[in-house]
Amino acid sequence: MFDFNLEFARGGARFTNELFHLLGSGGVKENVVFSPFSIQTCLALAFVGAKGETADEIANGLHFVSNFPPEVAQTFQFVLEKYKNSSLLKVANKIYIQEGHKLKDSYSQAIKEQYHSEAESINFALNDAAAGAINSWVNAKTQGKITELVSADSFSDLTRLVLLNALHFKGSWVHRFQEAATAEDDFWVAEEQSVRVQYMNQKAKFGYGFFSDLGCTALDMPYKDSDLSMFVLLPQEREGLKTLAEKLKTVNLVDLADKLAVEEVHVKFPKFKVDYSLELADKLKQLGIKKMFDAGAEFDNLLESPEGIFVSKVLHKATIEVNEEGTEAAAATGMIMMTRMMTFPIQFQADRPFLYVIWNKKNILFAGAFVNAP
Repeated sequence: MFDFNLEFARGGARFTNELFHLLGSGGVKENVVFSPFSIQTCLALAFVGAKGETADEIANGLHFVSNFPPEVAQTFQFVLEKYKNSSLLKVANKIYIQEGHKLKDSYSQAIKEQYHSEAESINFALNDAAAGAINSWVNAKTQGKITELVSADSFSDLTRLVLLNALHFKGSWVHRFQEAATAEDDFWVAEEQSVRVQYMNQKAKFGYGFFSDLGCTALDMPYKDSDLSMFVLLPQEREGLKTLAEKLKTVNLVDLADKLAVEEVHVKFPKFKVDYSLELADKLKQLGIKKMFDAGAEFDNLLESPEGIFVSKVLHKATIEVNEEGTEAAAATGMIMMTRMMTFPIQFQADRPFLYVIWNKKNILFAGAFVNAP
């Protein structure tokens, strides 16, 4: 039987890998964090109103389960319903529409029922006020973590719609790090170059794996009262991140979750805070999503008026903070596992650039790379 939710998760993991590869082409030189789920959700709001080649490109580029909007909506609904009452994760969607224009009733009903999205009229010609209203909504939905997503110059009297998704996550570790054990040490940004960072330290039982094919070890650190966790992939070599990212193109992260074993691990993990923003249009075009950005975009199922509309910008911001208590974040293949023959305690020392995701072993809410002291 075809499992739509599993395929949706696998598609999200593929999109994560592909976008990360584009962001890190030429080697990751700065700390990166983004929310694949937030980007997917925002574009799904556009997908509901699209047809033809425009809809097909969105579905293919984001690896949706199909190009049939109700089936795609079902997979998003699964995640949105699952975390609707979560104390850790808050997801919000909204559409702002230019005054004097109206969403098609079928579109309005679909986004409300399937994506829990509300719509509000606004005058984009008053661009300062419009930017202020939108940023205020994002600020509220991310608990003050993202204060400015858009600028006034993003809007004019030609602007018709703004589609928004905001995501806020705040989780406490199941195994909290003791602040007294935090100490400064070297973080290797290159083979013979290091910077000083604050490391958290503890020994506890975690999901752990060694993937010889990928040349990395993996650690899964769970959050309390939730099925969410931080999954970390640590290259064995100090400068192994680019090679690891390359190898991950042929692997689905969802498949790695099943390969972990619970082990007692000595964990040494950096405290960090990262803010990251990007304009996604060029990256999405590289993933094959092109038509929605040109005048021939087919968003016929969106507005009552037959006016041709297209996407001018896709803005994304994400932030993450990892400390002893937990993590706060916001955002508007068959593997061979070596048998461990060691009798001494396992060490997981994240003292070199690594990749991480925050997920439920399937849906990736946040993804990033820590490569240098913030």
